[in-house]
Amino acid sequence: MTYFVESLGCAKNLVDSERFCAVLKKYGFRQVEHPEDADLVLVNSCAFLAASLGELDDVLSEISDCINPKKTKLVVTGCVTKRGLEEFQDLFPEVNKWIALKDFAGFEKYVMRYLLPKGAKPRRSISADREPLQGGQHVYLRISDGCENNCSYCMIPSIRGKLISEPIEKLVEEAKALAGRGRELVLIAQDSCLYGTDLYDGKALPRLIEALHDLPDYDWIRVMYMHPDHFELQWTDLWKNYPKLVPYFEIPIQHVCDRIIRLMNRKKGYDQLKALFKHIKKELPNAVFRTTFMVGYPGETDLERALIDKFLREVDILHAGVFGYSPEKEGKPYDPPPDFDWSRKEQLETELAIKFSEAKEKKMQAFVGTRQQMLVEGYDPDLEAFWGRLWLQAPEIDGVAYVQGLSENDPIMIDVEVVDALTDEFWCEKV
Repeated sequence: MTYFVESLGCAKNLVDSERFCAVLKKYGFRQVEHPEDADLVLVNSCAFLAASLGELDDVLSEISDCINPKKTKLVVTGCVTKRGLEEFQDLFPEVNKWIALKDFAGFEKYVMRYLLPKGAKPRRSISADREPLQGGQHVYLRISDGCENNCSYCMIPSIRGKLISEPIEKLVEEAKALAGRGRELVLIAQDSCLYGTDLYDGKALPRLIEALHDLPDYDWIRVMYMHPDHFELQWTDLWKNYPKLVPYFEIPIQHVCDRIIRLMNRKKGYDQLKALFKHIKKELPNAVFRTTFMVGYPGETDLERALIDKFLREVDILHAGVFGYSPEKEGKPYDPPPDFDWSRKEQLETELAIKFSEAKEKKMQAFVGTRQQMLVEGYDPDLEAFWGRLWLQAPEIDGVAYVQGLSENDPIMIDVEVVDALTDEFWCEKV
């Protein structure tokens, strides 16, 4: 038996996809590269944005057109089951089964009933219940799921529910089981700073980092999505005391205008955000920042949006994502308000993205001539260079680094000197 999987959305969704695929692997299913060659096609959906639902529409249309319904079962799971399900059930009656979000047991029952020989018995789980779907040298460890911040623009609480943290002991065991898949351990969550508040007496991120740090198979540990309202200033000591913890801080702030921040149901405004970044940089001079900005929030003025430019001149942020406000909580899930000005959204998004890109290229040049640690992940025959990432580049979002003059016998973790830099690329030489 064979399967094809399409995992949409973020890395947190990828973890779910890998767990669904682990169910298939333990029953002997083999992954194929094309949906038309599969006995089962699994689509794990994202519904964070209306645009995500549009992507799902495109994916299901394409898959439905290329598979033989008499041979291939089409199963859809993921966030769409919490947002827009009825609309998609009407649009795609050819879907054989809609599996609830993270319902791994329900998926296994479906597989046993409709795809395996009659009388097949349940099998015990294997490895970490995750079948790898990604390349590279990084492993995602989802430390919690769900969110209770209730930002005014965000659908995550209604889709993923309340914060549910994984116990430290379970996460350590999962990280051990995933060892060998990559040398970097990437901690992900909707809000990493609140990890453990539902299980322990307060925030438990420091305890988790301490427990993971001594695992011998990982050289880097990276923490993603640290909400600025919940980051503790004394946590900078963690980066001083645990050398595997790379000083990379993804702190999504969304805006800097105090009024807009309050409307977003967030807390820290301009001065507090500036103080937070300055504190981290003072304590950890080599710290690198990533953040996200949302422009075009309802009622935002040109002067309020210009505060973002001022903030970027005062705070040294290297990486940023830029998003235009989208009315996710208005209207039907799959039918945003017809009077929303989508062209204005795209214009504001593009304008800030261009400004930031121009500023980033100059900041990247500051690394030329410096010595950095690089994780080698592959070889590009067209460029005749090995590629990977410097410690200051998170996987999949911050670009890549290239190094020439290596051989396959060189270690995958090397010291390099940066000889050139573009907006999303470093060119390096082995030290």
